Amino acid sequence: MRTFFQIPKKQKIQISFKWVFFLIIYQMATSLYPLLSPLMGFMFCYLVFLVDDEIKTKDEDEVVKYLAFLYLIFIDLNKGFYLFSGVIAFLIFYYIFSEWVNTSIKCKNCVIFVFVASGYLSIFGINNLIAYILNEDFFEFGFEYGIYILFDFLLTVVYYKDRLS
Repeated sequence: MRTFFQIPKKQKIQISFKWVFFLIIYQMATSLYPLLSPLMGFMFCYLVFLVDDEIKTKDEDEVVKYLAFLYLIFIDLNKGFYLFSGVIAFLIFYYIFSEWVNTSIKCKNCVIFVFVASGYLSIFGINNLIAYILNEDFFEFGFEYGIYILFDFLLTVVYYKDRLS
């Protein structure tokens, strides 16, 4: 069975636009039902694997990467976070911590959990840092983030089940 990363580029773009349409509809549903996960952790983990695969194969897939970043920006706008905080959090996490997490943690499911949890925690941290700089109210880390992390972790494990073996 071919994974998404082994599909030809033209098919990837077509699949990506279908996913973007689905994810936009899903984000609208998360506005109506607050316990639905915004999939920040899943997208964070997806971007880490996408950039890692681009580095390994030397095949840059700019459209898919930009669509994933666009989704993170859409989450920022939809959930009331500061603009580009998701992208900033990803870039900081990827270029500082990602390689260390991959090499120091041997359990692949644990690595995915760390990526997903880091997605939420880093975006939360960046937003609170910006709020502190702007002298605004801080964002509260509620119980729903634990639900989001667990849901995104399970979704990511199912999505990357062939990559984990």
